[in-house]
Amino acid sequence: MSITPDGPLYYLILLLIVGNLFAFFIGVLMLAVPQKLSGVFSYANRWVSTRQLTRSLDTAHPTDQTLLRYPRVLGAILLVSAVIILIKGAMFISAVNIPEGGKLIARLYIGAALSTSAWELIWISMIIVIMLGAVLAIVVGLMALFQLGTLREWAESVNHWVSMRRATKPLETPHYPLDNLVRTRPRLWGALITLLALFSAIVLWWFVRHV
Repeated sequence: MSITPDGPLYYLILLLIVGNLFAFFIGVLMLAVPQKLSGVFSYANRWVSTRQLTRSLDTAHPTDQTLLRYPRVLGAILLVSAVIILIKGAMFISAVNIPEGGKLIARLYIGAALSTSAWELIWISMIIVIMLGAVLAIVVGLMALFQLGTLREWAESVNHWVSMRRATKPLETPHYPLDNLVRTRPRLWGALITLLALFSAIVLWWFVRHV
């Protein structure tokens, strides 16, 4: 195994060496002036909440009222589009058999190494999804034209908002048991960090120089 100065592994090892030297500095600081640790911990333990960043993504934006404001126009557009997709899709599918369809999909994803059977299965699945989507569009279009009340009830039944922020709320609680353990015996942990960081930096530097 060779490590060239321009290779990514070389820079990765240098980054690890720098990180160990930083850990060595922290260990020496813990040994020499452990009373300064309170300021270091106060600066490093500032909690950054991702919930504040994702709050805008967790706000529901209902579009049913806008889409169903003109139900006949929406129904006509869905019906025409779905019929065109079904007619054109049937004509295209009838002219291309399954092996040819698999080869067509494979040419679109040249870098993916899949078997012939897998590409053919993807082709069949894609056809089924497109056709089912067109049929669903026809159903929704007909309901928008003739059964608007039922369509509104369907829309209300499927619009149950599931908040990911509530599910991840327990992850937003800070826990500092390791910090408290280090604060009780700073010199002991400082000695361990110093020895391990120095040993790791020496081993990595030897690895760079001799491999």
